[in-house]
Amino acid sequence: MSGIPRIIKSEFSTIWKLSLFSFVIAAFTGFLYRYGFLGPLPGWLHLINIRHAHSHLMFFNWITPAIMAWMAAAVISPANGKDARQFKICLYTMMALGFLSWPFFLLYGYRPVTIGSARLPIAAILSGMVMLSWYGFGWLYYGRRKKLQATLPLLLFDAALVALVVSSLGAWGVSAYQFSSLESPLISKALTSFFLGVFTEGWVMLGVLGMIWNAAETSKTEVKAYHNWFWVPLLFGSMLIFPYSLDQSILTPPMLYSAKAGLLLILISLVLHLYGLVKTSLTSSGVWLAILLFLGLKVLFQAGALLPTGIWPGEHGLRILYLHLTLLGFGSAALIAAIYPASEHLAKCFYIAGAGAVLITLGMFSGYWPKVLIPGSLIYLLAVAALLPIAPLIWLLFRKV
Repeated sequence: MSGIPRIIKSEFSTIWKLSLFSFVIAAFTGFLYRYGFLGPLPGWLHLINIRHAHSHLMFFNWITPAIMAWMAAAVISPANGKDARQFKICLYTMMALGFLSWPFFLLYGYRPVTIGSARLPIAAILSGMVMLSWYGFGWLYYGRRKKLQATLPLLLFDAALVALVVSSLGAWGVSAYQFSSLESPLISKALTSFFLGVFTEGWVMLGVLGMIWNAAETSKTEVKAYHNWFWVPLLFGSMLIFPYSLDQSILTPPMLYSAKAGLLLILISLVLHLYGLVKTSLTSSGVWLAILLFLGLKVLFQAGALLPTGIWPGEHGLRILYLHLTLLGFGSAALIAAIYPASEHLAKCFYIAGAGAVLITLGMFSGYWPKVLIPGSLIYLLAVAALLPIAPLIWLLFRKV
């Protein structure tokens, strides 16, 4: 595993620092969103646009380039500078487009922008260009990956890339819908939910799990038949669960059964990952134990949604809590711990504590927290908690990788 962070340090350190910077901007945007519930915002700022700017920058410039830098490091030779340059050009282009999209999402969301005599949905256009750069990365990765022997981390990265491409189809569908004559909000919502489900459960989870298995120093382990259970159910399950994001009252029985089947498949893979990872050397680290705890909470949440408990992941409060558990808690903490395997222990601990504070306050907001334990100042706590994960990442911005 140590060889990959060395390549990150020597070849992709600027990519990583730009990703950290993106996290800081996106997190402050998330704070601005929460502040919008406390006091008046300028008339040119709207909560829905702030939310779009926050989520898209997190997706485009934080979680995705960081995973891709690790994937690139896993398939290139440290002595092959040409391969590294090609990946860096792709990633720099991707991140430049992501940064450029942020102000347009913040100010306009998906609304068209008047440029001369034309009205163009600039944010949507830039989002499409970001996805084209995903395909460029996939082409570079495939060209080098096909020469390597399969290992569990590489299989997870392969499946993650498939999920990323599949998720983009939902985003393209949303763009096509905007230019069509159809008038069905359900179609747009379903396509958006498909993108988010496959992106989160497929791309992010498979990519981060591949990094974690590298961190567990299993990258040289030969592939065994049962390893397919670590990625096949997760990949295909991510493509089936999008109905969980919709209003339960409008679902047909086949859609509901599809969502439950997808969730069951995801649970099979995640339980196997959790069982395997607790038997590795990672459990000797308190930081990694906390990260595995985030994964265990995610498994419990999904099991609760699968069982007849009345929990519906599409409820606004639960959905926000679950996405932050997956992306801010498990995914982001694992990225940081993997990039700094033997250093920055204090920053990693502070980040996990900050992420935990965010999750606790969002749990209070979810509607499932005991009312007697919810403070009257919850809206203020939500805003303050949003700032807590930022400080350790600002610290890492000024530290060597």
